[in-house]
Amino acid sequence: MRRRRELFVALFAAFTLNGGGLLAQETSPSLEMKPLWEAGVFGAVGRLPHYRGSDEYNVYVLPLPFLIYRGEVLNADRDGVRGIFYKSERIETDISMSGNPPVDRNDSARQGMPELNPLVEVGPAVKYYLYRGEPAPSLYLQAAIREVTAVDVSNWGVSYEGLRGGPSLNFTGYEPVPNGPWSFGLSAGVDFTSSRYNRYFYDVTEEQVQPGRGVYHSDGGYAGFSLSAYALRTFTPRFSWGLYARWDNIDGAVYEDSPLVKDRNNYVLGTALIWTIQQSKQYVHARE
Repeated sequence: MRRRRELFVALFAAFTLNGGGLLAQETSPSLEMKPLWEAGVFGAVGRLPHYRGSDEYNVYVLPLPFLIYRGEVLNADRDGVRGIFYKSERIETDISMSGNPPVDRNDSARQGMPELNPLVEVGPAVKYYLYRGEPAPSLYLQAAIREVTAVDVSNWGVSYEGLRGGPSLNFTGYEPVPNGPWSFGLSAGVDFTSSRYNRYFYDVTEEQVQPGRGVYHSDGGYAGFSLSAYALRTFTPRFSWGLYARWDNIDGAVYEDSPLVKDRNNYVLGTALIWTIQQSKQYVHARE
């Protein structure tokens, strides 16, 4: 039971990665008029590293629910939760989300060290639109900062584990054929993390020293660069299929000299089948 709860939390965190993950993509064709709300499930398969800088990966398979809501004040869709604090032609506010799966004792670099609980990251973000299509595509800059919480799934406890955030450039909703079945997106960004966040993954205490693994204390600062892309194929207004890929590079990161860093490049791959089960009969104008 504990491992099932852990897997669910891990997948929920891993597949709600800000605006670029498979959960975050559109689930219906790019039409100006769309249902006020949509609810459904998607079956996701993802290959993720244990943590950024690890040379070991896990494959996760799990169905998860989703909800899209296109209200005047609250708008939850492919780009996250928008319009809560401020919304104008060029500027919007978001709630940015991200996460990291748990790391168990099977990780060879962390032999003899405690397991790491899954992380959930939530915080505010601001978007500045450089270009906004009618209804797509969109090009925007985003700046985000998220509070990081570790979830103890065995005792249902939580603990604060620092801050993570940074700027990104995003191009979303590109359709080679207007209102066609395919849409694509790209995102590039840099990360900055607090020393507490980096200690969670990369610190080594005197009690944890082994041959080839010396004492290490992390600082906060630059944490790496990411480049991601997605493709979405819509078959019907209720059924679609998505692909997601991301490259993370940590050259120059403040923690790159940690003995727990085994690879400076990580590659995240994911795919999902997305099924909208129910939707509102009320339609609203949705410029996304």
